[in-house]
Amino acid sequence: MPAITPEALVERAAAVVREHTQERDQALLLAMLDFAPNERGKLNIANKILHCGETYTRQKDRWAYVGRLADFFWRNIVLPVRVAGGKTPEPRSRQSRGSGCSSSGGYRSSTEKQGVNELKEIVERASIRDRHRCVISGKVDPETIADGPGALSQGGTGLEVTRVTHIIPFSLHDSVSSVSAGNLASIWGALESFSGTSLSSLMHGGINSLDNVVTLSATLYRYFTELQVALDPVPGSPSHTYKVRTWGKVAPRLGLPKTITLTSSSEIPLPNPAYLALHCAICRVLWSSARVEELKEVLEDLEEVILLASDGSSANLINIAIYRSLAIEEAQIASSIGRQ
Repeated sequence: MPAITPEALVERAAAVVREHTQERDQALLLAMLDFAPNERGKLNIANKILHCGETYTRQKDRWAYVGRLADFFWRNIVLPVRVAGGKTPEPRSRQSRGSGCSSSGGYRSSTEKQGVNELKEIVERASIRDRHRCVISGKVDPETIADGPGALSQGGTGLEVTRVTHIIPFSLHDSVSSVSAGNLASIWGALESFSGTSLSSLMHGGINSLDNVVTLSATLYRYFTELQVALDPVPGSPSHTYKVRTWGKVAPRLGLPKTITLTSSSEIPLPNPAYLALHCAICRVLWSSARVEELKEVLEDLEEVILLASDGSSANLINIAIYRSLAIEEAQIASSIGRQ
């Protein structure tokens, strides 16, 4: 018997999804099969679908678990990356730059403090690599003017404060994360499976590596971490060439370039295309799923949690988001049963 091709395996998984899942789960799983960053990622997702619930002898019982697999991916890929995004801390020297004062404390542990302080060198080197400007819009950080016109003399498209941004969120670092150990292991396992690429270096201390950060304007920092702007590697193009993809109501109207090519002003490593491809794939899954409104509901609840926190912190947001997602699912199931 000839070996089944990767394409046929993915299509077989897609057929199972179309036949045995409801619309909410179907859209998410089909998007994951379509948008996994590479063939290995697509095969990983396809195999998980095809072997889902295989310990059950009755086919009906087995395929009932495909919908649960969709929820697993939602809570361990899309939800944590969106909730943890935008949590890149700014080193104290950058927070107080120009103000003459330092920021207050607020670290939950000495390991978190160390992890945040380690960012100082990473932020400085990434900013030098990216010429103190947003790699997408080309806008220059106005702080560079304080040291002379050097940055402006290299061109640019205007001024805007920049932020060095993690591609895979800083909050998923195992030594600083407030996520429960079980959830964190599931998150990294799901991310690695979907990416089709080893993420071990990020899991074990490499979250602050130079190939996992990129300099963005304050505006694009927001939309990048909210999964509304992404850089999609262009196959067959020069190295580090990306298509700029946008979603939502605002990001597509920002007048961003269609493609960009990342370059380094020194020997400092450029952002890893595999990490950017994974971030873009997660964006595409979110906006192709039927769960955008569900995500908004979770995020609105998290805003209330932050406001009510006695210390104003955002600790355990991923855990809370996961539990809130479970509550939304249960409410939807109950509503569905009530309509039957």
